[in-house]
Amino acid sequence: MSASSMTARVALVLALSTVVAACSQTGTTPDGTAAAAAANDPGTAFGHVHGLGVNPAEDTVYVATHHGLYSLDGAGERVGTSRADLMGFTVVGEDTFLASGHPAPDEAGPSNLGLIRSTDAGQTWEEVSLGGQSDFHGLTATGDRVYGLDSGTGTVMRSDDGGETWQQGASLPARDLDVDPADPDRVVATTAEGLVVSTDGGVTFAPAELQPPRPLVVVDHLPADEGGPTPLVGLDTAGVLWRFPGAAWSSAGPENGEPHAFTAVDEDTYLAAFGTDIARTDDGGSTWLVVSGSAR
Repeated sequence: MSASSMTARVALVLALSTVVAACSQTGTTPDGTAAAAAANDPGTAFGHVHGLGVNPAEDTVYVATHHGLYSLDGAGERVGTSRADLMGFTVVGEDTFLASGHPAPDEAGPSNLGLIRSTDAGQTWEEVSLGGQSDFHGLTATGDRVYGLDSGTGTVMRSDDGGETWQQGASLPARDLDVDPADPDRVVATTAEGLVVSTDGGVTFAPAELQPPRPLVVVDHLPADEGGPTPLVGLDTAGVLWRFPGAAWSSAGPENGEPHAFTAVDEDTYLAAFGTDIARTDDGGSTWLVVSGSAR
């Protein structure tokens, strides 16, 4: 998750509210679940969603999918001309994204894209490194520090120069990972057995001392209070939201089904992909609203 000001977060929430108003056939349901609300959306599905991110330059949500990058700005249209399968995706700054994956079957390029970067909000992409070698199924960054889950080798890779060069870290059957924005050497990863943490830049991982009651699939950090630990938030295999502000885990909300992507906007507002639908919550996960299930 890219850090942004409180003003930007308020603007994003307002922008998402506009999107919801435009999607007149979606809405909350009595049980508050995203799955039930999705049944009201007749749109064509995005397909498999691999990543979500917020561009701080315009407060627009971007959706990385099996068929390219889309913007969740009310139109649900593909960004640029690339239809690459974006397996890994993260927003690193204003209009600046990092991604990985595979080109579309009829597009030129190596079978593994390595690390690619866009500096124009996804309109165009350029190779940064590891083209033809790596397919990152997870990407996270803070400053010049970038971490990637290399699907080919099953290892955590680390870059200290924005993705130009890489060091191989621990072998890890991780589902997702996220770097602590307050400490670039601290990385949290989700596995089928539970949450694991690295404090040495991904070289080694150990089980988290305090585990959530159910294994998480996706995880993100929230901005830390001054002098305090960086809060964690994530979704388990059933789509229930869990928060860890530093002392104990607490849950909120219903079961929405297994999540495929997740990002935290602020302490109350989160976005997640459940199946082919994008949902959001403004109340810390108690209720969810489908904001888009269509793409054109």
